[in-house]
Amino acid sequence: MRQPLLPWALWLCAGLSLTACSSQPQVSGDAAARVERELISHNLRIDVGEQLVLTSPQRTIHVTEQLLHQVTEFDARDQLVNRLESYQALPWASQPISLIADGKRFSLQTDHDGLLRLNLLSEQFIELDFESLRVIQLVARAGPAIVADQNLLISRELRSTLREAVNLVHDNLEESDVAQWVYRINRLDALGLEEESNQLENMLMMLTIGDPELQTDFLQALENSERP
Repeated sequence: MRQPLLPWALWLCAGLSLTACSSQPQVSGDAAARVERELISHNLRIDVGEQLVLTSPQRTIHVTEQLLHQVTEFDARDQLVNRLESYQALPWASQPISLIADGKRFSLQTDHDGLLRLNLLSEQFIELDFESLRVIQLVARAGPAIVADQNLLISRELRSTLREAVNLVHDNLEESDVAQWVYRINRLDALGLEEESNQLENMLMMLTIGDPELQTDFLQALENSERP
């Protein structure tokens, strides 16, 4: 009577065994894979553009950090499966840049895009001897052995412009009269310094905002000076 039940018992045991096996956690080979990154080289680059001679007080400079890694991939058995090089060029963002000119060192800073907007007519440079200034040097440093530098030459025409323009831009406005204000604005325009001319005009508008009569005199004088 018991013998016919034996095949069913065997099938039941086999089914339970298969269920137990299928319920075991699966181990993925990818889960154990790892990646190693080794830094091969680390450099900074100062890009001042194609023209190394300054003919204008302003220049936009791009500074990048360059990283080269060797990337090694391993499988779950820690065997090497791939090796390649990975290159990155990142903005040298919000980082200090040194400017060396006439034996003096000035501290500048890049913006969040790694851009440095140089303007030799900025207030920090007014004590420079522009007559003898021939070259400026830009230096970026990420560590003792990670340094980039770039020289920019100052053209003869720019030296002459800077000598005159620094006084036009920075001389005390309150010690000048309306005629001198207008002269300074127009002279900056004539020197090709439209940005500085506009800034000076806006500054004078702000300076005279509390004196409507003086502001009217200034605007009339400026308008008359621009007539052919």
